[in-house]
Amino acid sequence: MKLTLALDWSPNTLHAGYFVAEAEGYFKDNQLDVTFVTPEEDNYATTPAKKLADRQVHVAVAPSESVISFNTLPDAVPLVAIAAVLQEDASAIVTRSDSGITRPAQLDGKTFASYQARFEDDIVRQLVQADGGQGNLVISNPDKLEMWRTVAEGTADATWVFLPWEGPKARHEANVTFNAFRLRDYHIPYGYSPLLVTYEELIEQEPVRLRAFVRAVEKGWRFVNDHPGRAAEILCDHIRHPDFRNREMIKESLHLLQPAILGNGDRWGFMDGTRWLTWVEWMIDTKVLKDISGTPINFSQIDTSMFYTNDFFK
Repeated sequence: MKLTLALDWSPNTLHAGYFVAEAEGYFKDNQLDVTFVTPEEDNYATTPAKKLADRQVHVAVAPSESVISFNTLPDAVPLVAIAAVLQEDASAIVTRSDSGITRPAQLDGKTFASYQARFEDDIVRQLVQADGGQGNLVISNPDKLEMWRTVAEGTADATWVFLPWEGPKARHEANVTFNAFRLRDYHIPYGYSPLLVTYEELIEQEPVRLRAFVRAVEKGWRFVNDHPGRAAEILCDHIRHPDFRNREMIKESLHLLQPAILGNGDRWGFMDGTRWLTWVEWMIDTKVLKDISGTPINFSQIDTSMFYTNDFFK
């Protein structure tokens, strides 16, 4: 069975479970022929979620915001999360450690390098306000694929990264360290990121194929969780990409990522409905959740149970 997976970035340790599943034969064991599509192929001209919405791929790696966004368009696209890749949020808004910007409130008037996602800039403004600032950001839109370099090189003051990946990259490649502002530390109940996402019709039409895929991916991620050092060796031997030449960086990255894979439990991929609900409620309460015309969306328009399914873990 063929299946195409759109990655959210160039190959990195946030994709470790998929590449381990490929290298160790877990896809083959489940009669799957999986093709990876990376944003490097079109320089991020089309996001993974948009590729999924356009039916160019079967599954995409994306944050909860992408699922919410496509489900709240005027012509809603019913994208559905089928697994949480991480149980704990590993992302943060970062500044250079030598910048003097040591708290979100100090980002007022500073340049934030944005990925141009629908809700991103407003979420960061809320972070600044939660720390007592005004939320007056200067938004820049650089090339996406090496966004951390804008902060490392000083062309932007802050951006949003995955700490277990961009943190080691910045240290190893630019001798730069970051101050990190995590949303949860400022009472922002962030959702799941990244997720494995598909579209509603495929769940109805191909449940066996999707279940086999989720089973293989879970096995890959559990291997990474249980054997991060060995997983690093597998990835460096298997992935033909410049970012996987530095074995020490990959090992460091996986060890940093490990606590987020299962969190405090043992249920890889499982999604808590309360977490989805709390995240959407926060977006509504803060008016971050608006339609594309800029009008705030109210709660009566949202059914968060449609955004995800745990059926593949039953």
